[in-house]
Formats: sequence, C-alpha cells, structure tokens
Amino acid sequence: MAAHPLVALDVGSTKVACAIGLPHEHAPGFELLGSSLVPYPAAPGSWLGDPLLVGRTIEQALEATAVNAECDRALVGIRHPLLNSELVKASIALGDEPLTIRAHDLERLQQGALAQALSVDREALLVERLGCRGNGFDGVRDPKGLSATRLCGTYHIVTMPLAARRALVQAVESAGLEVARLTYTLPLSVAVQQHHELRHQRVLAVDVGGFSADLGLLVEGALAALEVVPFGGAILAERIAAALQVTMSQAATWSLEGTACRRPEVRKLVEEQWHPLQQAVQRLLEGQPKPDALLLIGRGALIDGFAERMETLTGVCATMCRSPRTHQLGDLSRQVGLATVIGLLESATATSEELLPRPQRLFNRVLHQTRTILTEYF
Repeated sequence: MAAHPLVALDVGSTKVACAIGLPHEHAPGFELLGSSLVPYPAAPGSWLGDPLLVGRTIEQALEATAVNAECDRALVGIRHPLLNSELVKASIALGDEPLTIRAHDLERLQQGALAQALSVDREALLVERLGCRGNGFDGVRDPKGLSATRLCGTYHIVTMPLAARRALVQAVESAGLEVARLTYTLPLSVAVQQHHELRHQRVLAVDVGGFSADLGLLVEGALAALEVVPFGGAILAERIAAALQVTMSQAATWSLEGTACRRPEVRKLVEEQWHPLQQAVQRLLEGQPKPDALLLIGRGALIDGFAERMETLTGVCATMCRSPRTHQLGDLSRQVGLATVIGLLESATATSEELLPRPQRLFNRVLHQTRTILTEYF
C-alpha cells in the first residue's frame, strides 16, 4: 500500500507551525515535502478562544507549505497555559501466587492511575510510566515477563482542560483535517535532536512560547516532572508596551534584545519576568542530580541573555533545539519554530509499521456530525 502524506501541526498561542511529510513505504523515516510558520492574523481573546480564527490560520499554514497533495489526517501537538502535572501511584492485585505480568496488567495499572488523576473537566494528554515495583524488583519501567502477586506503579500524568481540547479539534476539523493523534509537544521537541545518548541521560528542557513556558525534566526519555510558568515572548512584549507606552512592534523588538537592550527600564522588566522561571528551575532540580543536558525550545528562548541565564542556573551548557532537516533555511527563528512539527513526524514514522488509524472519508465525518447535532438539539 502506497504511503499517504502526513500533516503535523503545532498549534501555539501566537502561531501555527505546519509540516507535511511522506512516510517511507518500507523503512522508518519520512521525506519532508514542505513546512510553514504562520502567525495568527489577530490575537484570540483567550488561547484557542476563537476556533474559527485558529482554523483559518491552519488553512493558511497548509497553503504556505506549497505542497499539492490530498491530506486528510493530522498529527497535532499542543501546549497550554493551564496544563496540570501530577505524580500518581497505583497498584493492582495479580494473584495469591506470583503471576507473570502481561500487557493487560499494565493497562489495568494505568487505568487505576488515570482514575486518580483525572477530574470531570480534564483529559490526559501524556501518561508516563516512571517505574514499577513487585516481588523482588523495584524501579522497572517495563516489567512485562516478571512475576509478582501485586504490581505497583508510579506515573507522571499531564492533563489539559476538556474545553481546550474540544476547541482544538474543532479548529483542525474546520480546516478539513481529522485529528489522528493529539499529543504534548515537549518530549517531541527533545526527540528531534537525534542524539541517541540523550535517551539515557537526564535532560532539562525549557520550552518558551508566547504566553507560557514549560520546564520538563526527562529521565531516560520519560517526562518525570513538569512546571508550567506564565512567562512568554508575547507576555514580555505586552508588559514592555504597557510600561513604556510604546507600540507592540517596538516592544517586541526590545523584548528580543533582552538584557542587552540599551534601555534600563527594559532590562529591569526582563529580569522581573525571568524571576518566576528561575524559581521553577530551582524547584525542578531541588534534591535532583545535575542534568546532563539543557535544551532550549521555542522562539521565546531566543531572547538575548536567556540562554546564558539558564546556563548559570543549571551549570550546564545550553543547546537550542532545532532539526537537522531545517538547517538549510538559514533563519534561526524559523528553524526553532519548526522543531516541534518535525518531532511529530519523526515520532510517527519511527517504525515502518502503520501506527495511525485511517480517518473516515470526509462525507462520512460530515454525516456523523450532522446526525449528532440533530440528536442533541432536536
């Protein structure tokens, strides 16, 4: 069966990044057909507060890739200022005598953890199994094949508001695509670095967007801890514009100059905005070994002086996250902005197997939605 193009979307608070890849038919990997980075024409009242505006921006991003191919499914990455992160411990009984742990047992254990973490208005965006404990073993991430009478597990679960998920799905579908997979972007941005040694190290990843910064500690590839801080490039520019009574265009320029700006008022505002971020780093690393690597993600991390501040806090040299596939673009801001969508495609095509379900035909989707509306309202 011939491979079909895949669309990857990184729906951020200030822009939509899009990449279209053609998976290799009989081998892992993909061919990058095109990519784009399109800002919203107007700032939504709240993040994803206007699904139609987001949907139109997705359409523009698809057109900007200049790829002439029929695409009906999308891999969607999301970051949200209202993400929740929680460590959950769960346990299940296997039997009176030690029994071999099967995949079904791990599914039961995960469902027990989700039952503790999820509230009525939230949905799991990422579930990481950090370790399991049983008869004679502890801290094993994949205990299949081992024996135990009771299995205990520790999970790191990231949840998002249901309202934000519904708005995102509505925006993607309004652009003519079906959401084949919805996932959290931070681990994908780390995966795009293609350094195999990072999978076995402790990595501190700092993803700075427009309205929030996500700080994640990854241990052997698993997201073990997460802090979401209300700091971003757009927030900093808004504070500068309000404090100094200048236009947003001028404020955005000064915000990128960061601590190198010649105006002392701007430098002071930058330092004030960085303070909560510094506290979040200290909370993440408190009582933890020094990280092996520091990855900076997102265009907000390009603020002058930001990388040096993070290096001083952690004692680790920083690396700006970007994919080798985009090095020929030359524009560093564009390369950094496309890192997540490239990571989405890398993750989905890591094997040659068909991992994504085929979406329904467009007509069937419209018919199903019409039936749902008639049932609910009439």
